Parts: sequence; C-alpha cells; structure tokens
Amino acid sequence: MNLQAMAKKHHSQSNAGAESSTLNVGPIVWFLISLTVSTAITFVLMTGLLGVFESRVRKQEGKPSPLANERERIAPEPRVQLAPSRIEQVEGKEGPDLRKDDPLVEMARIRREESEKLNSYGWVDEKNGVVRIPIDEAKKLLLKQGLPTRNKQVEKQSSSAVMGAATTESAGGPPEKQR
Repeated sequence: MNLQAMAKKHHSQSNAGAESSTLNVGPIVWFLISLTVSTAITFVLMTGLLGVFESRVRKQEGKPSPLANERERIAPEPRVQLAPSRIEQVEGKEGPDLRKDDPLVEMARIRREESEKLNSYGWVDEKNGVVRIPIDEAKKLLLKQGLPTRNKQVEKQSSSAVMGAATTESAGGPPEKQR
C-alpha cells in the first residue's frame, strides 16, 4: 500500500472533523436546583433566628424609664458640626441648613470674628478697667516701652537666695525643710 491510500483509509475511519460530546447535563441541573433550595431554606431560618434575637432584646430592655421624657432632646452647646439644633431636625422632618451650618462657612465666620478682635479696641473687663487694643498698636507700644522687668534689688535678693540654697545643698548640708 502506498502512503496516500493509507492516509485516506485512516481519515475515513477516525471522524477527525467532529468531536463527539459525552457531557451529561442532568447532574449540573440537579446541583443548581439543590443550591437554590438550600439557599432559600437558609434565608428563612436566618430570618426566624433574627426575629427570636430581636424579641429577646425587647424583653430585656423592658419599658422605658419615666425620666426619659424629661431629658432634653437637643444636645447642649457646644454641638458637633451639623448636629441637630432644632426639634424638627431631631424628629427627621428637617435637615441641617448647609448654608448656615457648613463647616467652611463657620470657619470663615470664626476667623472674621477673631480678626475683628485683634484689630479693634474694646472692653475685656469693663468693671476692672481692662481694655483690648489692636495687635499692631500693642506691638508698637511694646517696642517703645519694652518688656516689664523686676526691680534690681528684688532681682539681686532672689538670685542670692537661690545661690545660697544651691551652695548649701551642693556642700552636702541638709535642706532647710524635709518631711
């Protein structure tokens, strides 16, 4: 036999152009059905278990205290930014006013108020005669007058007392008071 005849014979016997399928779909379908059913059963069981836990919590909590109604519903000042500041906000009927309560707007307002305090005259304590002057004026006044210092005699007395105490302790003498 020649080579071409052998190739034709082998080709006609092997069905090389098509592959036979031996895939069995039945077990895959049964697996998907059982997975769906078991998921549904687990969901029902978890929902029931959650209901049991919630009923236990309700029984443990009991009735609310009669003093709970006397408590203020709005937190006292200072409040966290965007915290409810009116009863309507606590009850959920109204949201925060973002134009007024926005943190960036609030920061700008605080900086403006602080700048006004630093750059204006005003009373700190009118009863005792303490006033506030602008920061630039205070700097000029400080440069002109200098920082307040203690009296030279008081300074010498306090430094000699400190030196005397340090000399006594370094010489091994007992400190003046011990408990």
